[in-house]
Amino acid sequence: MKTNTIALLSDFGTNDPFVGTMKGVLLSKNPGLSIIDITHHIPPQDIRTAAFFLMSSMPYMPKGTLFMAVVDPTVGTGRGIIWARTKNYQFIAPDNGLISWVEEIEKIEEARFINNTSLFLNRISSTFHGRDIIAPVAAAVAKGLAEGKIGPLFTGHRKFPFPHPKKTGNRVIGQIIAIDHFGNAIANITQHHINAKTIFTVSDHLIKGLKLTYASVNEGSELALIGSSGFLELSVRNGNFARTFGVSIGTQVEAITSIDE
Repeated sequence: MKTNTIALLSDFGTNDPFVGTMKGVLLSKNPGLSIIDITHHIPPQDIRTAAFFLMSSMPYMPKGTLFMAVVDPTVGTGRGIIWARTKNYQFIAPDNGLISWVEEIEKIEEARFINNTSLFLNRISSTFHGRDIIAPVAAAVAKGLAEGKIGPLFTGHRKFPFPHPKKTGNRVIGQIIAIDHFGNAIANITQHHINAKTIFTVSDHLIKGLKLTYASVNEGSELALIGSSGFLELSVRNGNFARTFGVSIGTQVEAITSIDE
């Protein structure tokens, strides 16, 4: 699927030359590309946070976008690198489950194991496959490389399921699945599960009700709202909820809604 747009996501940060070097390879191989930086501040080696931000940003990218996602704690080992496509998007990533949650938005229709070494750079570093393999392959795919030349079909790519919350009566048990730059703790609970009068419990702390904006409470006060990703956020106005309440990914969140609501 030929495309002019590549969207990058990584845990490389922006203090080192890694991101710029990957962009250099992309543009050297395919000068007409438009490159979008989703984020390069995924917590180091955190595949699940990468999976969440990839999933939540995906619907806002131009149709046809090729996502180049590089969070790769086992780089240089026997893990593979895969290309996959859904109805509207393409992905290149290490085969470590990073693309698992895109299927919450669109089903993966085809995946291939990338083994066409003629597409790689001449010298392959065992620590930087993002530059030496993923970037040149992405540039070639974006030019319209035939799918059969990427590599063989691959149905066994690694996946981990999205952690859907469990609902019993008026009680929903979920968990924190991401923490953003501001310290907002994002749970796997959506508007469908709760309402304005829901009471939330996280780390033995109660939060009553659902607000519309961060400014709905006084500075330094905690609140719950539905964030821009469509999921429940637990926040502190002008503060850091995760740090304040010792919350981390995987922390349980309980939501209880009045039965008469």
